[in-house]
Amino acid sequence: MKLFTIVKSNSERIPNKNFQLISKSQPLWKWTINKLRSKENKIFINTDNEDVLNEIKNDDDIVGIKRDEKHIMWEKNSRNQGSPVESMYKEFCEKYTSNQNEIVCLFHVTSPFINFETIKNASEYLDKGFDSVQSVKKIQDFVFFNDNGNFKPINFNPDLVQRTQDLVPIYISLGAFFLGRSGEIIKTGRRLPGRCFNYELNSIESIEIDEYDQLELSRIVAKSLK
Repeated sequence: MKLFTIVKSNSERIPNKNFQLISKSQPLWKWTINKLRSKENKIFINTDNEDVLNEIKNDDDIVGIKRDEKHIMWEKNSRNQGSPVESMYKEFCEKYTSNQNEIVCLFHVTSPFINFETIKNASEYLDKGFDSVQSVKKIQDFVFFNDNGNFKPINFNPDLVQRTQDLVPIYISLGAFFLGRSGEIIKTGRRLPGRCFNYELNSIESIEIDEYDQLELSRIVAKSLK
């Protein structure tokens, strides 16, 4: 299996997020990459950071891809154009895969506790009638929609006191991984082509780092796991 990720130099909510230390010696990007190393996969990193490219250039398990200038400019205008990730993913499949049935995985280093074994297990659904698989988190609690300060219940009856285990669960899409076959991704240009299976992650694997408190939580979890 080929695993593809993007490590960009800049980020908005947490400056230099991918390079923040998650342990005493490892920045976030390297921690996640090392956690996903396996004899069964090869990792490809698309990055605009020269230090990352230099660090991995002699690593037999990792292929560095220098980010195309068009994707750098696209990213800068993402508020109007959306993210360039699907374009980058499609180009990766076109250049680095030769078999249209080959399973490929887009993952994000901001999900530092995902295991390759989980990705491998999720990929089995591509042989069970599904065209793609995405990681999700299950929420079985009282969920509201905020409509300009007017909170409307989504999955429960406010006139009835229910047990949380009786509520209709809500599933949140995560960035931990997106799986598909190379040919379908090239043909559709989508990271989740066709019929998609939602693969539920546990509480630790579903941790994503978007805000500072999630970074601090990840540091605590990383320390406890070691």
